[in-house]
Amino acid sequence: MRILIFTQYFTPEIGATQTRLHTFAAGLAERGHDVEVVCEIPNHPQGVVREGYGGRLVDRRRLDGFRVNYVWVRASVEKARRSRLLFYGSYAAAAMFVGAALKRPDVVFASSPPLPVAAAAAAVAARHRVPWVMDVRDMWPAAAVALGELAPGRALHAAEALERRLYRSAAAITAVTPAFVRAIEATAGDRLVKLLPNGTTQFWLDAARLDVAKGDVGLPPDRFVWTFAGNIGKAQGLDAAIEAAKLLGPEFQLFLLGDGPARPALEEQARNAPPGSVAFHDQVPPERAAQFLRASDALLVSLAPDPALEAFIPSKLYDFCAVARPVVLAAAGEAARVADAEGAALTVRPADPDSLATAVRRLRDDDSLKGRISKAGHGFGARSLRESQLEVLEDVLVGAARRAHGRRR
Repeated sequence: MRILIFTQYFTPEIGATQTRLHTFAAGLAERGHDVEVVCEIPNHPQGVVREGYGGRLVDRRRLDGFRVNYVWVRASVEKARRSRLLFYGSYAAAAMFVGAALKRPDVVFASSPPLPVAAAAAAVAARHRVPWVMDVRDMWPAAAVALGELAPGRALHAAEALERRLYRSAAAITAVTPAFVRAIEATAGDRLVKLLPNGTTQFWLDAARLDVAKGDVGLPPDRFVWTFAGNIGKAQGLDAAIEAAKLLGPEFQLFLLGDGPARPALEEQARNAPPGSVAFHDQVPPERAAQFLRASDALLVSLAPDPALEAFIPSKLYDFCAVARPVVLAAAGEAARVADAEGAALTVRPADPDSLATAVRRLRDDDSLKGRISKAGHGFGARSLRESQLEVLEDVLVGAARRAHGRRR
């Protein structure tokens, strides 16, 4: 089949969305499908277009057996509500224009959030008179409200109406958690909704074999280092981690690896922490990030205490578990349920610095506990490979195309 994929974020940007969609695109291409991606020019999360890209409406390249169309977006270092909506809207407009001009696909696949990605894909699918499948990684606009990207009012009502209309126009829907599947089924009428969970990749499982000392990557050898890596935003709830670092004191270091809109406020919050108990480092390529994770004594996965986030399982939970380091999970809902069932992490309530500090101390003081969680987590990662979801996705896409073809006949 010819498959056209729409996603706001993509390689060479670094993040869970990019990895998920790249894995799917490469895997489908390897299975013999003709795959083409429409995504933004690389700029996330800093809001600065990466050198070598930009200067035109579309930049066409080839990666791992498939084609990529990098389209212009209104990138901005400012992360205010207005600039973010312009960012999303500019992608949707450019993606619709470029997608409509491409060769007719058999099926369109769109990954959301943000929701305008799905709207653009639906429009392009209608233009080509082919079915489209919606991939729901988070419940938008509910998540956008939780993150402060949308406020109650006419814009929110319009987004909710768009969400319902997109669910009902899609030929099928995939979602990353059972809670998402249930929520979508309640809204999407008779549409097929399939579970297509997040997971890790062989890269992170292989990283478990790395032998990296703290000194090799500039971490303090005389401290117990607990590390967070990834996007530093409101959804991660890392202000509680800063407060926990203050409670833990100079024998520990919270190492925050990455960039995002919440980082400046966290850096300010950390100014009155004990010297060296909190350290920040800019985003690095995955190969370097793996070294930092392996050199750390423990890893942190954190979500803010918002009901809209309780149905979510961060993809970094799978990746961090895969590298065979003990994970502390500060989250409620689906993420805590899965981690507890697998024994893959030491779970604590979100936004609770005291409980978080206690959990980190337990890992420092109990080598047996560290070993059990590391082993269980690695096994959980090995059973959660993204590549294993390709067959499910392929079945959904092929089924949607065949049903549409049957109706046309």
